[in-house]
Amino acid sequence: MIAVVPTYHPDASVVQRLLALADQVDQVVVVDDGSGPSADEHLERVAAEGIVVERLERNSGIAAALNTGVRRALADGADYVVNVDQDTDLPPGYVATALSLFAKSNAVTRLGIVCVDAVNGAPALPTWVSPEGFGLVPEAIQTGFVISRECLETAGLFDERLVIDCVDTEYCLRVRDSGFRIAVAKGTDIRHSIGRRAELRPFGVPLRHASGGIATYQYHSPFRRYYIARNNIDLMLRNVRKRPRWVLTVLKREMGGMIISMVSGPQRIAQVLAIGTGTLHGLARRRGMIPDWLRRLVT
Repeated sequence: MIAVVPTYHPDASVVQRLLALADQVDQVVVVDDGSGPSADEHLERVAAEGIVVERLERNSGIAAALNTGVRRALADGADYVVNVDQDTDLPPGYVATALSLFAKSNAVTRLGIVCVDAVNGAPALPTWVSPEGFGLVPEAIQTGFVISRECLETAGLFDERLVIDCVDTEYCLRVRDSGFRIAVAKGTDIRHSIGRRAELRPFGVPLRHASGGIATYQYHSPFRRYYIARNNIDLMLRNVRKRPRWVLTVLKREMGGMIISMVSGPQRIAQVLAIGTGTLHGLARRRGMIPDWLRRLVT
């Protein structure tokens, strides 16, 4: 078992997570996604502890960083790979629990991925149950993915054209299309940063709860909103014939978030520009990194 951890401007807390993760696996492969000299001290420290460090020359996105690490893991003979974000704390014994599911699974289930049961206490809601009693889900957050070599070699690696956002969703859909299932490691709960919440202020007017407090929403920067808008549209177009109900669900879910971001802010003008451009690029099937001109305007 080899762990793959993409990093970007890691700090001392990341070093501690990497050292703790090393106790659960045979090897940890860190792929730094273009942090530059600012990461030297921390990466040198983990390398001195026996952790493999690979460094990308430029920021290329989480999909490219994951793929770099997964290729290294497979070349080193890993039968399973666990992906862990730099801001994720895996509970003790998580990897062993995930591997036990693979050991118990049968050929009919064809287990390809084991994922966490809960993120920050919010539990997964399995859609199906396998013959072995495993809770199965259609998709999951990629941090904590334990993926079999067979799954990686059959379904392929992550779609680097998406860069960030929707990378895990696209992979889960492709894994299922390849005949594999995604099981939940029941009872496991990870600590994972999911960004910050912002006050809900449509056009500057605060919306308040009955108790008097201002309502909040999950905030994403304009930079991220570009990728969220573009990649969701890309995936909806890829799946509109095969999964029409899924497409409608995603459309309903994402429209709300985009509208709130554009009318509530912060950075309302930048949000409108990022989401509008991301929508056009999604419809045009433009992929890859955010255009430099847009990056400069929204960051």
